[in-house]
Amino acid sequence: MAVVLVFGFVAKEVVLGALVSYLGHQMDWVQAYSFMLFVLLYTPCLSTVATLRSESRSWSYTAFSVTWALGLAWVASFAFYQTARALGY
Repeated sequence: MAVVLVFGFVAKEVVLGALVSYLGHQMDWVQAYSFMLFVLLYTPCLSTVATLRSESRSWSYTAFSVTWALGLAWVASFAFYQTARALGY
């Protein structure tokens, strides 16, 4: 799934197709929802990052934005997964 995330950085539409082919064989619903939550919130696609850099004219702001989105995605995904497992799902 890490490879899917790398390709998702280029275009998030790719993630859905790869997830569908992988979902039925390897993941249960808690893992799938956690992964989808992560993809929803993690780093925007490459063209968005390039536009952000162009508009802000700041590498530090761009890096902060990407890091913030990645951290937020990880925390939300982790919290969902751990909560669902703690509730017995």
